Parts: sequence; structure tokens; C-alpha cells
Amino acid sequence: MSTEARQFVLQARDSDHGSPVFEARFPVAELDDLRALIGIDPDDDPAFEGPYTLDAAESAAVAARFGVAFHADGHDVYLWSWTDRWSSRRHPPYPVHTDYELPLLLEGRKQLADMSDAYPPHRHFNEDKFDRYVTEGILHKEIIHEPFKDRLEPYRIRDGRVFEGMRRVYYARKGEEWRIPAYRLISDAANKSGWNEDFERLQGVLFGYEAWQVDWWIANLRETRHRFGCLSIYRAVSAEELAWIDAAGYRALPSTNETELAVSSRRDPPDEETAQRMIEGASAYALVHLNVRALPFLDLAKGQSGPDHAIPVTRIRDLNRNIEGHIEVVARRPTEGAPGFGPAPQETRPPQ
Repeated sequence: MSTEARQFVLQARDSDHGSPVFEARFPVAELDDLRALIGIDPDDDPAFEGPYTLDAAESAAVAARFGVAFHADGHDVYLWSWTDRWSSRRHPPYPVHTDYELPLLLEGRKQLADMSDAYPPHRHFNEDKFDRYVTEGILHKEIIHEPFKDRLEPYRIRDGRVFEGMRRVYYARKGEEWRIPAYRLISDAANKSGWNEDFERLQGVLFGYEAWQVDWWIANLRETRHRFGCLSIYRAVSAEELAWIDAAGYRALPSTNETELAVSSRRDPPDEETAQRMIEGASAYALVHLNVRALPFLDLAKGQSGPDHAIPVTRIRDLNRNIEGHIEVVARRPTEGAPGFGPAPQETRPPQ
């Protein structure tokens, strides 16, 4: 397996509303070079997940070392590891709320924001900036704490952090406060019946998106194989494993001689280059996609932040029980006279 450069992003954020104003993406072949520039101990963050806040000298040093056209110009600067989600946020033909909740609210292009996250801490990113406009009477704010009642002990993740529940923070423009209880009503109903396309549409309307924007979003979810209540999972498999999946009717993954089953969770389908890299990195034959119920999967991958997960081989049966729909082949290793990416040949496609 060849060592490939990791992609990172230098991002400048507005000091008033905390949203990105410009950014630059760049490759890093040797992670230790980047760690040395910003003073990161590999033992503190082995996977280099970040993000990290950089001062003016650090951002200038990173830009100079890696040839990045980036000038902070007095803005707050952050260093992020690039993931597929960065690309997905730039696909919609309209401004999406992620990272831009506050300016969209202030401009009236959005009417409601949900800044929920696990606690502790009891503050969300940018809360101080939101609170300024709450104090000025421009925004209305409500906070609701939801402890993890179904757990005997707090939720602990791999890096040692412990979470006790969800802290839900809602903001609405003045005069639009009714949207908060309406949104809560939808969320409560979805908790009982499961989130679906109708709830997704209602959420978009309550947030303040226009009808055509909601339509585009729903169509995009369909095109990217999204299933509500599920995570999109990918696994590189050998030719023998693919034959086993075929014999099982594309309903289950085979066991493995390893102690763990390596899978990746991705919101968006990988492009051709990424798919081939995933296949080659695992010395595999093909890449398969499956939708797995979210909550059971998170229990199987307990403490792992992703996108790469290691599922104990003893829990493969539990993983298979929670697959929704059919497994599909999305890419295969190139062979002479055959393309390496795209739909699998007809005889290996799952039944429709």
C-alpha cells in the first residue's frame, strides 16, 4: 500500500459571526512536518483529526511550508483535516446552513437554527457570538437538556471524553418563535416512528428554505443512496467475499479471518479515485455499499469517531441483522478490458 498525501484545509473565519470567509486546501505527505509547525504531539492526536486554532505566525508558517496561497488578514484561523463532507457542503446550488447558521439568520434567509450537541461542555461552538444577537433582541433562544436515560453510565468515546446527554439549543428570528415548538413536535414524532422524507421536508420548511431548495435536497438524498435512519457504509472485499455476498442474495457480509471487520462510513458516495484507493489500500477486489441502521451501528462501533471503523468479528451477525435493503457493488479493481468504476456487471448486481 502506497503512502498518499493527506488533504488539509486552512480556513479563515469572521470574528463577528464565526463563519468561514475563505479557505485553502492543500496536501501533506509527511504529517510530522505539519505537527512540528503547530506544536502537536502525535500521541495526543494520532489520527490528526483536529481541528486546531492557529495564531498568525503558525498559519503563515503552514502556508509558507506547503505553498498555500493564504493570508489571514486578521481573521481567526483554523486547520481542518479534509473529509468527504467538505465536498458535500458545496454541492447544493444555494447557501446551506452548516457553518453559516448565524449570518443566514441575521440576513433573514433562514428562520430557525438547531445547534444541538452532546454535553458536556454546556456551550456550543460560536455560542458567544449567537448570544450577542440574543441580548440585542434580534434572535430568540431556547435550551433543552436531554440526558441519556437509556444508558446506565455516561457515553465514553475513544479519546476519553464522556457525554451525559444532548444539549439542544434553538435560535429563531424574533416573530418566528413558533418554529421551535413545531420543530420539537416533528422531532418527537420522528423519535417514535423514525425519520423519513416527509419529516425531512418539514424540517427544511421550518428552517426557512424555499420549496425548490427542499426539492433539490430530497432529490440529492435519493441520488446518493441515502436512507433515513441509516448510515452509508462501505467495505472493500476480496473476489471470494464478493462471491459469498452474491450467494447470500446481497443481504449480508461474510465473516473474516481477522479479529475485526474494517468498514468506512461516508455521507456521500466516493468518487472513482477514492473508491480505487479504498480497494487498493485493502488489497481487495471490489468496494461494496450497504445501508445500516444508525443506532445499532453506533453501538457496534462504540467509542470510534470514524469515518473508519473496526467492528469486532464476533458482532458481524449483529451488523448483518441491521442492514437495510441490498448490498451493492459500486467499484471493482480494474482488469484488462473492463472499467474499474461504476455499476457492477448485471450478474453481480443485487436483485431489484
